[in-house]
Amino acid sequence: MPPADAMPRSGSTRRDPPWLWILAGALLVARVATGVYEGRHPPRRADLMPWVPAAEAPARAASSGKPILYEFGAEWCGPCQRMHNEVFTDEKMTRTMAQLVVPVEVVDRQQEDGHNTALVDSLQHAHGVQSFPTLVVVGAEGNAIDRLEGYPGARELVQWVSRAGVKARITGKRGATFRFP
Repeated sequence: MPPADAMPRSGSTRRDPPWLWILAGALLVARVATGVYEGRHPPRRADLMPWVPAAEAPARAASSGKPILYEFGAEWCGPCQRMHNEVFTDEKMTRTMAQLVVPVEVVDRQQEDGHNTALVDSLQHAHGVQSFPTLVVVGAEGNAIDRLEGYPGARELVQWVSRAGVKARITGKRGATFRFP
């Protein structure tokens, strides 16, 4: 029998450096932490809705014959962010909605800045906004044609906008005459 040091060894005789295992473990922990963070804070996709500034909306509505859709939301509002990611980043949904209404995004900044602009405050007051998201379709008289509080889901939201747009056309309530401060 040959001596023990003359026998061939099975497997590698090379030892892995301990720092390599520590680095691999640290990278694994970092990747898991990043995945958890992204799961709780999904990246905001590009908004495809052709939003119209609130001050320009009445004139645009009058010239196009479409009612105005005011979308009241806030950056901190989870359902608002979900709605933006599911609806306003979808090309087909935004195109459908833009054919029916003049879309206006009204963002509440009370929590972040401690106050809103006079225009945002007056729109929220005029339409009785108490929660986010709130969507209001406004006709020629400046009165609400239809209102939706909360986010019912992407398909339901587009169907609601479609019904409200048709309702505005049938009742003849087109455009908007809301006066801003």
